[in-house]
Amino acid sequence: MQALLRQHGVTVGEGLMLCGLSGGADSIALVLALREVGCRVRALHCNFHLRGEESQRDELFVTDFCQRRGIDLTVKHFDTAAEANLAKESIEMAARRLRYDWFRQTAKQLSAETAAPVYICVAHHADDNVETLLLNLIRGAGLHGLTGMRVVNDSGIVRPFLQTTRREILALLEDWGATYVTDSSNAELCYRRNRIRHELLPLLREMNPSIDETLRRTMTLLAEAEATLQQKAPETTERYREWMGLGFSSTQIRQILQGRNGAYAQAGGYILTRHRGEIICAPCPEPCPEQALNEGRHAFASHSFEVKRLPWPSAGLSLRQPHTAVIDAAAVAGALTVRSLRPADRFSPFGMKGSRLVSDYLTDRHRSRLDKLAALVVCDARGILWLVGETIDQRAAVTNHTSSVLVISYQSNISRDKY
Repeated sequence: MQALLRQHGVTVGEGLMLCGLSGGADSIALVLALREVGCRVRALHCNFHLRGEESQRDELFVTDFCQRRGIDLTVKHFDTAAEANLAKESIEMAARRLRYDWFRQTAKQLSAETAAPVYICVAHHADDNVETLLLNLIRGAGLHGLTGMRVVNDSGIVRPFLQTTRREILALLEDWGATYVTDSSNAELCYRRNRIRHELLPLLREMNPSIDETLRRTMTLLAEAEATLQQKAPETTERYREWMGLGFSSTQIRQILQGRNGAYAQAGGYILTRHRGEIICAPCPEPCPEQALNEGRHAFASHSFEVKRLPWPSAGLSLRQPHTAVIDAAAVAGALTVRSLRPADRFSPFGMKGSRLVSDYLTDRHRSRLDKLAALVVCDARGILWLVGETIDQRAAVTNHTSSVLVISYQSNISRDKY
């Protein structure tokens, strides 16, 4: 372990090792191994409150473990389910984000207090890396995603056990006479990684008893190939790594970089497109089914709306705001709804004569393919009232006879990277 850490710029004995300590076999072994080679260790335990009494059992176990061995311990409690619901993400993603955000905040604080190096250490091991390769392969990751985890990654996370197998870790614990707890959720097959661990890998090992070593060697070869690519095209390294990590192939990327306006490629839930001299990368817009828009606030997965009824005229209310529509309340027929654009949608753009296909209108406005896929329309029983973020329909316009208006505000939660 000492040689591996030194190889990656981590000097044993200097600074502080912050170790994620769940109480499981891997994290218990990591803390003990780091102390054995002379590292100064501080343990960090996350109680995510996801497994009822078992979560409390884990906290009590690590507290007792650290007290008996004189190890500094900090415990953090999270309402993970509420956080996942608020952020519209899976429980697993929320727990991972909360854990690493807290680890980094703690490291930053301790580094400022001690003026010494502070390392964040986690107990991922060689078997975890094999599972990560298969997981990324199933998801459709690009080259970077198939190189596996690093001993020290770009965020400074240190994985001292990454070249140590699970069997070797259990042997260390047996030699030390150390106990640990078992997370029951590791056996639940509703999680994709668990299915890889308990179903896919045993089948692969039947077909090839050396599959773990084969896959580890494959990751090494792919990492070398990625390094060669970086040397040949250093000016595009970061972009290539980012896009390939999202699942785009080198052929797709070249087609976009060399293509004409409107060229696009889709992979791994993302779109890469060229638009007016820029390369835009963003998540594929999710279709928005027709949903009611009553007065008040409405938060959806990728966007939010607010609808207010106000008298007209109203002080300070402008008709020219890019993400707000002001429409004559009397023009609305029936209930308001919002939905994604449909191919045959037509409307009469404000200030123009006659009706037009919405897609043609967006083309004339030089909107990108992503803009068209993400386009939303607010409708009533008679059709489109507002092409969101663009313009209202002629019939919704405020006139001299308007006595009250509906003010509809829109906000997108989708970010796009431009290059």
